[in-house]
Amino acid sequence: MKKYIIALLPLFLAFSCSNDTSQNSNKDSTNGDTVKEVIETSESSSTLPSPFRIAAMFKRSGLKYIPGLTNGNEKEASYSTSFVCAENMGVYSSDMAYCVLNKQTNEGQQLLKTIRTIGGRINLGKVFEKSNLFDRFNKNANNEDSLATIIGEIQYETDMQLDANQQNELYGVIFAGAWVESMYLGGQVYRNGGNEKIVQALLEQMAVATNIIEELKINESKNESITGLIADMQIIQDAINSMPSLKKLKDNPELDFKDISPTKAEIESVITTIETLRKKITNG
Repeated sequence: MKKYIIALLPLFLAFSCSNDTSQNSNKDSTNGDTVKEVIETSESSSTLPSPFRIAAMFKRSGLKYIPGLTNGNEKEASYSTSFVCAENMGVYSSDMAYCVLNKQTNEGQQLLKTIRTIGGRINLGKVFEKSNLFDRFNKNANNEDSLATIIGEIQYETDMQLDANQQNELYGVIFAGAWVESMYLGGQVYRNGGNEKIVQALLEQMAVATNIIEELKINESKNESITGLIADMQIIQDAINSMPSLKKLKDNPELDFKDISPTKAEIESVITTIETLRKKITNG
């Protein structure tokens, strides 16, 4: 139930800002604080954060748009198994959030179309039928706050549909793909002149790896491919655990991420392992 609670947060915030959002699919107006509130409200949660939340945290840390970083839409035709579709549905979700927050609306719309196509292959087509989510996204392509609301609804409906289909094992798989892609994007921006805030954001999101592995292990017996993903995620976790600066943080609970300064070599070691898994996921 915890994942449903975190998924519902954007909806609660949206409904508090607009009384008729759920009654009229053509009215997606929210106040200017929606995105900020979605982030701050969910930051205290120990559950897996949404792809939009991660992208927003990176964005406010200086994550700029770099053309060509996202996974190509043309690759979706090669994704066929439910496991591979779930992984890359997560990848494209993070790519879409990255584009939306950087006002790349055309690319964001194309990515949502791809997500809908892949989702249909794993019985998630109904997600986009609820409240005309796909059409509403396109109509509000230039309104960041409305898109934040709609993306939150898509996440919620996805979780509910997975539960209805008895496909809960795919929840962790989708999120793993989303997290890997978010960290990949953050890592590439870091390499292209990212500031110290990007480093802090990377460090904070590294802590999520443990939760992903735990989530995957819950349903490991339901799909043998999950075992391989756990092993791949563990490689990243081991790279994170071996960072001297994070060991210092672990040994001194009074310190925070802002109190440590990892070397470029430390960050690169993790980015490299993330790149390896990202390539494996996006190649199907």
